[in-house]
Amino acid sequence: MAKRALLIGINHYAIPNIPNADLRGCVNDVNNIAAALKDCYGFTDADITMLTDEQATKAAMEAAITSLVTTAAAGDVLYLHYSGHGSNVPDTNGDESDGRDEILCPHDLDFNDPLTDDWLRTTFDRLDPAASLTVVMDCCHSGTNTREPIPPDAPIIDRFLPNPDDEASGGEHTGRLSRSLRRRAPVDVHDVDIIETLISGCRDTQTSADAIIDGVYNGALTYFLVKAMRDQPQATYRELHAATMAGLKGNYDQVPQLEGRAARLDADVLSPAG
Repeated sequence: MAKRALLIGINHYAIPNIPNADLRGCVNDVNNIAAALKDCYGFTDADITMLTDEQATKAAMEAAITSLVTTAAAGDVLYLHYSGHGSNVPDTNGDESDGRDEILCPHDLDFNDPLTDDWLRTTFDRLDPAASLTVVMDCCHSGTNTREPIPPDAPIIDRFLPNPDDEASGGEHTGRLSRSLRRRAPVDVHDVDIIETLISGCRDTQTSADAIIDGVYNGALTYFLVKAMRDQPQATYRELHAATMAGLKGNYDQVPQLEGRAARLDADVLSPAG
């Protein structure tokens, strides 16, 4: 059994037509996750691949995610973490009820050549069914987002980038997270037939916060997820989700979502597939 993790954290964005796109807590997020994986779950430095800032191009992200998934063997335990912006683009294949495909935002984001949820779905589905994959997405795919320049010392920044093509046409698409990667219901734990176990930053109508917590920039989801991992390393996914939600409650509006097959939701975090 092998353990492997891919951690992607992007604070710095090279997007000429979107000023002030940078975030502040994403690299801290993946450093904190890496430490928790080593301290609590038996990962070693050699098991962990990190892509941060300029390293996290679309090509590098796609290659690393593909390698993580397609080289897995039965019994392997995989972890994928993304901290950065999310956004959306017009749906190209007609599978989205809202007409939008949700995207992750690499350092070199090109809205005309995006990393879409459709691509992620197809890639995740290539996983050996006897391997386990945990995916954490600490980003925004929907909700209200500011269109004004963001001061660098702002206490909270939303991890969502508006699509400039929408703004240029007079539209405003904040989008709902698409069914091709996630299937939404008015609850926070979802028993759905997807091969991965997915923890996302917020509901469809919310944004994920990039904030100062205890004097340090962090993603709110990742900060309380790491705290829950350290407090309860033997927790099930349901228990980890509940502890993460408890940390966010009262301070942040976002409500993280947990999705996957029921048997995995009740399994220990980062345990081999049963």
